[in-house]
Amino acid sequence: MDKFRSYLFFVLLSIVLVECKNTNGWPMNELGTGQTNWTGTWHGVIQTYPSNEIGSGWNKTLEIGSYPMTDHSCTTLRGTMTENGIVQIKKDYRLCRGYGPDDLYIDEGTSRLGVQWINDELVSPFKAHGVFVISRLRMRGNILEEKLITTDDTPAIKNKIVSVRARSVHLIKMTRVSNIGQNLFPLRFIYFALLYLIRFVLVLPN
Repeated sequence: MDKFRSYLFFVLLSIVLVECKNTNGWPMNELGTGQTNWTGTWHGVIQTYPSNEIGSGWNKTLEIGSYPMTDHSCTTLRGTMTENGIVQIKKDYRLCRGYGPDDLYIDEGTSRLGVQWINDELVSPFKAHGVFVISRLRMRGNILEEKLITTDDTPAIKNKIVSVRARSVHLIKMTRVSNIGQNLFPLRFIYFALLYLIRFVLVLPN
């Protein structure tokens, strides 16, 4: 019975470790050796190209909640942009999951903006106010990098190549300033799993 208890203990412990490696939902790191964690509060300065574009030099704070792991769940995605301490733009959005892990969208309150993972980048193309924008959000090391490429929204012509003028690039490299709101599910899972191990494995009668 002692051998059985030891064997069962290590089997369950390995299950706990495997499950806890795959619970936060965010993509793998650049080396593919572990998951990144985007949850928290991030801050960076907006760089624009050309340099005279609106937003150049503004500060951006981005709050990201725990990844939406289940269908019909949402998490915080709140961005605040300031210039000289004065709020210029505030976007109180949510990152949501619809039906299945590939059905992701940003809830803007009055509309939904589709997003998708491409090569571990959260990509969102959209049109607004006569322009076409591609938004990319990715983790590089400990830096959360956001890039927005804006072009003219030139209509397509059948069987012809249409030249589209690029208007600007906005780049924000953000560092984490807070872990508040970080996903605690792995800790809860470990806690209850260890309780199970102690109760049903370690104290089994001989």
